[in-house]
Amino acid sequence: MTLFSNFSALIHDRRAGISIMSAFALTMLVGSAALAVDVGSLYLDRRKLQGIADAAAMAAAARPGEERAATQHIIAASCACTITIASLTSGTYTPNAAIEAERRFSAGGASPNAVRVTLTRNRPLFFGRLLTGRSESLISATATGARRGYAAFSLGSRVAAVHGGVPNALLSALTGSQVNLSVMDYNALASADIDLLAFSDALRTQAGADVLTFGQTLDSQVTMPQVLSALARSSDGQVSTALEKLASAALPRSLVPSHAIDLGPRSSSIRVDAANPVKVNALDLARAMLLLGNANRQLDLSLAANLPGGSGVNLALMIGEPPANSPLIAVTDTDDVIVRTAQVRFKLDAKVSTPLAAVQIPVLAELGSASARISDIQCQGAGNRSVALAVTTTPATIGIGTVNDSDFRNMQRKLNLQPARLVSLPLASVDARAEMILSDLAEKPLRFSRAEIDAGKVKTVESSGLVAGAAKSLSERMDLSVNVPLLGIGINAKILTSLVGDTVGLAAPVLDTLIADITGVLGVHVGEADARVNALKCGRARLV
Repeated sequence: MTLFSNFSALIHDRRAGISIMSAFALTMLVGSAALAVDVGSLYLDRRKLQGIADAAAMAAAARPGEERAATQHIIAASCACTITIASLTSGTYTPNAAIEAERRFSAGGASPNAVRVTLTRNRPLFFGRLLTGRSESLISATATGARRGYAAFSLGSRVAAVHGGVPNALLSALTGSQVNLSVMDYNALASADIDLLAFSDALRTQAGADVLTFGQTLDSQVTMPQVLSALARSSDGQVSTALEKLASAALPRSLVPSHAIDLGPRSSSIRVDAANPVKVNALDLARAMLLLGNANRQLDLSLAANLPGGSGVNLALMIGEPPANSPLIAVTDTDDVIVRTAQVRFKLDAKVSTPLAAVQIPVLAELGSASARISDIQCQGAGNRSVALAVTTTPATIGIGTVNDSDFRNMQRKLNLQPARLVSLPLASVDARAEMILSDLAEKPLRFSRAEIDAGKVKTVESSGLVAGAAKSLSERMDLSVNVPLLGIGINAKILTSLVGDTVGLAAPVLDTLIADITGVLGVHVGEADARVNALKCGRARLV
C-alpha cells in the first residue's frame, strides 16, 4: 500500500512541471538541430562528393590504362580534403534499353569501355554526436563513366582498274549523259579521300541550307549535280576537276543522301572538325551517290571487248536500292547499324564468230546484298586501338543461260536460269546451261588496326566456292545439249560440242575482265565483300 500511495502522490504532485517539460523539449530540440544541421550538411557534402565522383568517372573512362591517376587528379583539383578511392573497377557498359539500368555495367570484359568509381569521405557531426555518440559520419558516392568511341565504315571500297571504256560507259549511264574521264581522272578519284563532314558542309552551301546540321542536310532532297558539285568543292586538284566533269554531265535527278550515308553521332555537327575527319574514298562516295540516284533503273550499254573473232558485248544492268535503314557508309558506336551494298543484277550478251558458226554467250549474274556491322571498338591503350567488323559476303549467282525479260527486271523475283541457245544452224543447234552459286551466310571477322585505318586499307572476305575466273569456271561446267534433227543427220555432234566448249573457253578470260570491271565500278564483287574502316575516334566519355 505504501508504494501505491507514493506513486499516487507523485501523479498528483504539480511541482517542477516546467523543468520536466523543458528537459523533454530540450531533447527534441537537440534532435531537431541534429536533423536540420547535420543531415543538411551531410546531404550538401554528399552532393559535392557526387559531383567529384562524376568528374572522376568521366576522366578515368577517357584515359584507359591510367584510370587511378586520372581519378586522383580530379580529386586533388576539386577539393582540399581527404577523399578516399574506395573502389575503381574497369568493365563493359552495354547501352541496351532492354537491360535494367543497374545491370548494364559488368566488371571486366574483353574490351573494357567503362569505369565505375566509388569515393568516400568522413564528415564531422555537430549536434548529432550527442545522439549517436559518434563524432564523424562516412559518406560515399558512386559514378560510372563510359567511353563513346565511334567508327565509320563502308562496304565496296575497292576500286577497279581502268580497262578500256567500261568505267566511262558505266559512269555515263549513271549520270544520264556522256562522260569522258581520262585515265588520270579515274586514277585520281580512285586514290583520293574526301572528308564526309566537309562534303556535308559543301552540300549545305549548295542547297542554301546554312541553318541545318550535317545530318539534316543529308536528310534533305537534293539533285545529283548539287551532290557532285559539293564533292568537287570538298576536294582539290585533279579530283575536283574530275568531279566537276561528272557534275556538269549529270541529269538533275533527285536523291536523299541520308539513304546512303548515316552520320550517327556526328549528325548534330554544324562545323567541320579538321582534327577528326571521316575520310571516304572519293570514287566510292561518288559511286554511292550515283547508285542512289539510279536505284531500280535498268541501264543498257554496248561495250567494246577483245573477244577472239567476236563483236562487242551488250550489257543490261539492274541496280536495286539498298534495303531500308541500311546505308552504304555509316558512322556509329553500336553494333546494330548494318551497312549493305546495293543489289545488282546484270546480263552480258557476247557473240563470237567462228568458221563453222557464230557462238552466242549469254552470261547472267545476280549479286545480293553483302553486309557488315561493327562487332568491337577497342580503345584500351593508344597503341592497341582497333575496330572489328563482322562481314557477311554477297550471296552471288552467276551462270550461262537465259531468263524472261520481266523476271530479269523484277529484283524481288529470283533468277530462274533456263538453257540458252548458243549455236543456231539451219539443221542443228546447241543449247547450254551452267550455274554457280556462291553463298556464305556466316559472319566473318575483320579487324582493322589504327595504322590500317589511317592508311585507308581495304580488306576482302570471300565466299566459299570459286570466286576468281567466274566465266572460266562456268565454261568448264556447262551442260550442253546438241539438237540434230533427222535432216541434219550428217552433222557431227561432237564437233559442235567441241566448237562451243573451245569458243566459250577462249572468250572466258575476256568476259572475266569485263565482269571484274563492271562489278568493280559498282563496288559489288562476285562472291566477295570489300570493307574499309574510314575513321576511329576514342576517348569521348559520358556518364551512364
